[in-house]
This record gives sequence, structure tokens and C-alpha cells, in this order.
Amino acid sequence: MDEVVEEVLPHLPPVLMEELVEEVLPRLPPVLMDELVEEVLLRLPPDEPTWFVRSSTVCKPWRRILAAPRFRRRYGEFHGTPPFLGYFRFDATFVPTSALVPAQPDRPGLISLDCRHGRVLLATSDRYTQPIELIVLEPLTGQESRVPCPMHRGRMCSASVLCAAQGCDHHTCQGDHFLVALLSTDWQRRVTSGWLYSSETRVWSELTSLHHPNVKSASHMGGRSVLVGDALYFNVDVIIKCQLGTLSLSRFEKPVDVKGCLMTAEDGGLGFAAVVDVRILTLWSMETGPEGAVGWARFRLINLEILLPDGALLTPTHEYGISFVSGFAEGTQVMFVSTYVGCYMVDLKSGRVRMVSCSRENILPYTRFYFPAMKAASTDKEQ
Repeated sequence: MDEVVEEVLPHLPPVLMEELVEEVLPRLPPVLMDELVEEVLLRLPPDEPTWFVRSSTVCKPWRRILAAPRFRRRYGEFHGTPPFLGYFRFDATFVPTSALVPAQPDRPGLISLDCRHGRVLLATSDRYTQPIELIVLEPLTGQESRVPCPMHRGRMCSASVLCAAQGCDHHTCQGDHFLVALLSTDWQRRVTSGWLYSSETRVWSELTSLHHPNVKSASHMGGRSVLVGDALYFNVDVIIKCQLGTLSLSRFEKPVDVKGCLMTAEDGGLGFAAVVDVRILTLWSMETGPEGAVGWARFRLINLEILLPDGALLTPTHEYGISFVSGFAEGTQVMFVSTYVGCYMVDLKSGRVRMVSCSRENILPYTRFYFPAMKAASTDKEQ
């Protein structure tokens, strides 16, 4: 039975999957139901939560399976990578890609700095006249935690949030402890400082400071980051590595001096993506040579003129017409490319492309397994 499920279900078109879920399975003998139904439900597409709602209305046993913690753990393990559910704009506006994902209220006076492990990190934008305040928000539950900032007002900063729960696989992080890493550069002294906050201890730990020559005065405002292993990498005027285990900072150059985005390379290491020569999306990975030297290696060139729809690119006559990489969904091979006409989501693995915004903007992708609220149809305890 398992072999049939593995071979057939992943290739069913949506219409046949709908017929299987709503008409065929409910008529099967009860002896086959629980085992087979759970295997089918495990294969519901994670990027469209409406499948869970429709399946939960078929019958009470199905709703019991879907509401069980055991099923949700298995679902995360089966699919591995959480789906893209929407994105945050710089002004903290959330744009969902599914009607079932709850919209967020407008948050005037806030900006979005980072998004990871089911959380988004927001900050007050009036940093010149008021002390900076950080807010860690779980968009699907509305739960938020306010974090006092260790910096003085008027300083530029970049920051990241990540789950701190021991043994968490980050498939369905919710309500657990978190860490916040914060970087700021005193551009007059040419020194970058860092801090790491733990929600468990509610204490900021200071990182080793870093000499930062030739820094640009505005280079540390909302620089995006990527988590690779036990280190956060920040994309500012250079790349700054924050080693979480040792609370140390280090810096190194980007592979090219154009607007780009840090990413996770195919081997799980650090990568970088940028649009060069107007239409070529270029990918690099950080590699270590035979003698221990670390450097960038270009490993892929993608012609955006072939990949994107007709009319998506414009021959630039000024800076506004230049395409750029505007975001990356961490832990995936999905990135976002902004052009003159809007922002496109590009799946580097499958080659699929779709437009997600008509605006040319930087975005923070929000990825998370989302199970719409439902109660089990039985009081039996689920393991």
C-alpha cells in the first residue's frame, strides 16, 4: 500500500487529488481508512492551506487526524521545507499569498528587519528622536514580545531573529525561546559592534567589536541576513559573520560590488546572488581551497530574459530600470527578483516563476507550515 501511495499520489493533478480526497477515500472499508487516509493527507500541498480546511470537513475521523500533534509533526518531517505564505514589506506590511493566511494589522511607525523560523522582527522607525524598540512577532498567532534595544538612539542597525529551542527542527516553531542578533556601526570611529539577546534570560550579551574601515554611513540600516550552521551572515557594505557560539564578528568582501542577496547554496553553505550584465542572474558559493584559503566560486548563470515572462525586463536607461535580487527564502532554492514591472518569485530548482508583487521592492519572505485552526472530533489523547 505504501508503495502505491509513494508512486501515484505525488503525480496526481489537483482535480484528481480533489476527487480522491472528497469522494473516493470516504467510501473505502474502515479497516483501510486510518492508515491510508493519513498517508494521503500527508501529501496535501503545503503552500495552499485550503486543502486542510476542505479535508477536515469530510468527516470527523479525518478532522481528528488533521488536528493531532502527531500528524503535524509527520507532515513537517515529510515535506521538510516550509512553504512560502507571503512576505513583509519594509514598512512592516504583510502581504499573504493565500486567502486563509491571516492578514496582519497595519503597524504605523514600524519597519521589518528580518523573518525566520515563523517569526518576524520589527523595529520602531523613529530612531533619531526615540529609543529603538524591537518587536518579535509570530504572525499566525499574533503573539509578540518586546525587546529593549541596547543601542543609543540615532544609530543605524541590522538585526536578525531565530529560534533558540533545543532540538527544534524549525518546521512548526511556535511560542518557544528565541535569539535576536543586532549589529551597528559607528561610522565615525569605523567600528562595528554586536549584541545577542536571549528571550530565556532576557539579557543582551555583547559580541567582540570589529574594525570596519571605509564603512558607508547608511550601510547598516536593515541589512538582510542568512543563517548557515551556527553563524549569521549580514549583507551590508561588506559581509559580516556573527558566530553565535563564540559571540565573535568577522568580515569579508562580497564576490561582486553590485546590489545582491545572501542565500543558502546548494550544498547548504553560504551563497550570494546578484543580477549582473543587466539580464544575467549569477550565483556564487563560498568554498575552501585545498590549502585552506576561503573564497567565492561562481557556479551558475541564469538568463532572466529566457526565465521571466515577456516584458518583465527593461533595458535600463537609469538606475531605476536595473533588475536586482530582492529576497531569498532561507532553507529553499527560492529567490525573488525585482524588475521594472514588479517582483517575481523564482524557484531555482524547478525553474517555475510567478509574479508576487506589482511593486519593485525588497521583501522578507515568510515561510511556515500553516494548519488552520480546527478542533479534533474526539477527546482521545493523540501522541
